[in-house]
Amino acid sequence: SFSSAPTHHLSPNNIEEEPNLRHGSFAGVLEEYVEGKLFYTWLYGDNHETNAGNSSNQRAVGKILLMSEIPLKLSMEDYFGGLCDLTGEIGRYAVSRGTVRDKESVKVCVDSSQSIYMTLKMLGKLPRNVSKKMTTLSKSVDKLDRVLYEQSLMEMTGRKEFATGVEVGNPAFDSNFTGD
Repeated sequence: SFSSAPTHHLSPNNIEEEPNLRHGSFAGVLEEYVEGKLFYTWLYGDNHETNAGNSSNQRAVGKILLMSEIPLKLSMEDYFGGLCDLTGEIGRYAVSRGTVRDKESVKVCVDSSQSIYMTLKMLGKLPRNVSKKMTTLSKSVDKLDRVLYEQSLMEMTGRKEFATGVEVGNPAFDSNFTGD
């Protein structure tokens, strides 16, 4: 009977026992977890208790966790996939900071995304799912450069409102910041 069947607890730390589970949905869940963990730490830093409370005016810390700093047994593919997807979250954050004329935060976003892109590019051959994301990652870096450029033009011309062709909610923009 079903009720007498042994109960197995699926966790990333015991996935070696069932290697077939590593692929498919579970791999996608790990990648999403990595993306969320990376974004939270990038935004608030390691000291989340003191930093997360006043998030409305706070600038991003800009810390990117190493794979060894994430408390799960991850494959390189899980980590690199989450890292690529992190740039989408950074891109959306950059636009939200740009609308309030926070050029320094936008600069942190540009620098972080460029660092991720250049690091992955220098590694050479990447896992297949990660190499598929590199074109999107490159486009998101270009869009962030454009947001920073538009902010610089605003400063130079003395404009008060930030208006960009790169908007949150714009399907073309969001597709370039999804990391998929």
